[in-house]
Amino acid sequence: MKKIIGLGLLAASTFLTAAEKETTVNMYMWGGSKEINKYMDTIVAEGLKKDKNIVLNRVPIGDIKDTVNKLLVEKYAGKKKGTVDILWINGENFKTLKEGSVLMGSFTDKLSNIGKVKPATLVSDFGTPVEGMEAPWGEAQFNFIYDGSKYSEKPFLDSATLMEFVKKNPGRFTYPSVSGFTGSAFVRNMAVDIIGDEKIRNMSNEELKKELSTVWNYFNEMKPYLWREGSTYPESEGMIDTLYSRGEVDVTMGYTPNKVNSKINAKEYPATSKSFLLDKGTLFNNHYLSIPFNSQNKEAAMEVIDYLISEEMQYEKQKPENWGDFTVLDIEKVSDDYKKKFQNLVESDNLPTLQEMNQKRVGELPSDKVAIIDEGWVENVAKNK
Repeated sequence: MKKIIGLGLLAASTFLTAAEKETTVNMYMWGGSKEINKYMDTIVAEGLKKDKNIVLNRVPIGDIKDTVNKLLVEKYAGKKKGTVDILWINGENFKTLKEGSVLMGSFTDKLSNIGKVKPATLVSDFGTPVEGMEAPWGEAQFNFIYDGSKYSEKPFLDSATLMEFVKKNPGRFTYPSVSGFTGSAFVRNMAVDIIGDEKIRNMSNEELKKELSTVWNYFNEMKPYLWREGSTYPESEGMIDTLYSRGEVDVTMGYTPNKVNSKINAKEYPATSKSFLLDKGTLFNNHYLSIPFNSQNKEAAMEVIDYLISEEMQYEKQKPENWGDFTVLDIEKVSDDYKKKFQNLVESDNLPTLQEMNQKRVGELPSDKVAIIDEGWVENVAKNK
């Protein structure tokens, strides 16, 4: 087995033991994407078995909060032998687990590939200090997708032109409920567009609650013109993708900029589909991998995470035919061969340019403000029949 760079003798020896003996690692993660599931079950799982003698058991989850609650209960009950080895999380879920002392603790300094990731990914997650308790796995930037054969230009540019688009095309637009991460991101992106990013960040939580009345008025004005007149909302990103694929709505959305090419390759989107951003920008964040306090395979879990942030696996993940998720690696730190490979992946007529994506990045709001916006939408929009 290759030597793990930068590990102490004890840590290196435990990695070696984990790899010599076949180990099963249970990775709990959102299972709502066929492309992601296939990538994990084939390229990743087969590579881990061949290279590390590790069996990856992907455990699909509808809502990762269920797993977060499971771990909190186990922590409270003193259960030292759990079933979760790796957890795919970020934002509020990471904050909850960290504050509940449910995570294993700092471990990223033991990963040989951690030195190649972008330094900013190691600082904070939705405002919560990372402190080595989770490893960055990918970059996400919220984007919208439309069919270029139906619309010669972007359907809308901001919250105001979105309202115009919805009213001119009743029943042809909708968005997921905030119970899922895509719907939550859409709602807070509109809040940022309407109120202003800097203004929201400088507000107290109580000031934000009052200011959001403008946002709830906006969504309630939009409701009658939505798909099914706003009587219901798609429960997930997968559902709105299906509506778009069927031609029931004209716009879909998501956090993976390269999703449009992935779906075109899978023949699930029209070949003329294009991704676009709002003029004022769209939310950008990183997603992470962490290890619970009661994982029974901590060393093997670290080996899996290290493998997932390697140049090879990050490149395979960014390929649109696999996932399309952007890498967390600093391109200036990867080998020359992979530097060229990564650069070739971002060139597409169906995507905003890398320059535009970088210019239109809006940082995620702190977790407490995300929660206020989600709860406010439920109370003031979803329950407003």
